[in-house]
Amino acid sequence: MPKVMVDFYKLVNALSTALDLIGAGIRHHHIRVALIARQIATELNLSENEINEIVYAALVHDVGISTFKEKAALLNFEIKESYTHCVRGHYLLQTSTLLKPLAKIVLCHHDRWSGANKTGLQGTGIPLASRIIHLADRVDILIDDNQYILDQRELIINNIKKMAGQLFDPYLVDEFLNTSQKPSFWLDLAGGQCEKILLQQMNKQAWQGLCQKNNCKVAINLEELLNISEIFAQVIDAKSNFTHRHSKLVADVSTSMAVLLDFSEAQCQTIKIASLLHDLGKLAIPESILEKPGVLTNTEMNLMKSHTYYTYRILELVPGFEQIKEWAAYHHECLNGSGYPFGIKTEDLSTESRMMAISDIFAALVEDRPYRQGMPRHQVEKILLDKVARQHLDGQLVELLLDNYDQLLICKESV
Repeated sequence: MPKVMVDFYKLVNALSTALDLIGAGIRHHHIRVALIARQIATELNLSENEINEIVYAALVHDVGISTFKEKAALLNFEIKESYTHCVRGHYLLQTSTLLKPLAKIVLCHHDRWSGANKTGLQGTGIPLASRIIHLADRVDILIDDNQYILDQRELIINNIKKMAGQLFDPYLVDEFLNTSQKPSFWLDLAGGQCEKILLQQMNKQAWQGLCQKNNCKVAINLEELLNISEIFAQVIDAKSNFTHRHSKLVADVSTSMAVLLDFSEAQCQTIKIASLLHDLGKLAIPESILEKPGVLTNTEMNLMKSHTYYTYRILELVPGFEQIKEWAAYHHECLNGSGYPFGIKTEDLSTESRMMAISDIFAALVEDRPYRQGMPRHQVEKILLDKVARQHLDGQLVELLLDNYDQLLICKESV
């Protein structure tokens, strides 16, 4: 299987950024939790391997969450029921060879020190990394971004102290109290530079524990990259019952078209990765819009149009993803330049981007949606050919799809 050189930290950080997408932009929760957790772990004099494992787990600790409702439920400081997303995150991470070492940490990252956890663990039986991330996560939840950070640190510290021995490991609370006395601890979180600060710290080490990498560079084969992409496709599609298989269907259709065009195995795998990630930016879109049974208002449509922009900007964070980001993010661009978000025209739209656009529309038309059932063939053909006539889609690629319609429709039954 061909391998690609990827900055593993930047890959995980990009996907972590996607987890923090909300309608108003990016919240930076995961990156701040990672930075807090790293400070606590450093205070404990843990090894660099242990610290890096904690950072990576912190960056994806809420991978089991897809909806705004789930995110809102975790804003309560003392969560009464938080196990569902931990279990789902554990399940998802287990499916990736590279991320599997983080699964147990994520499973236990809301376990209470005092016990009564569904994992059956308590006290020091809870993984140390999970205990650190739990504490760091709740510290970040207490930060009010509308207030000056140094004016609220004492209130945050007092709230954490009250829960020592109940929610949190009392020894870790003591270590947090030590490191949080420094104004720089708080200013790092509030200055808008937390991502840069963490990246600088991570670039100083090489960690052999999670993946055999050197200075954060690792040769990942396309199958491993595909595994990680499949995890995030599941996170994306879980936003709505009506799109719970959409990314996989687009991936299967576009890959099948690539095979029909005699693309190499590596090209087909890369197209599949881009397809699985094409709607990454939809994590920023409220479910009320995704599941709306009627026509979207102008405001709602404008918000919907942002999802391809976010897909592009997130994938742009990963060196080596230059093609993937374009193939993934250009799926609403049109040959005549009337598409979004960049208004790109024919000459700058690759075959892969055009194929992705067709696969996305085809999948959307044959799937059930909140306002209609999946369409029969004659309606699908009419819509696709109309888009060709209006210079939205590539006519030759649409013809390829229609000539192999039954074969590609089978993809719907297999997802």
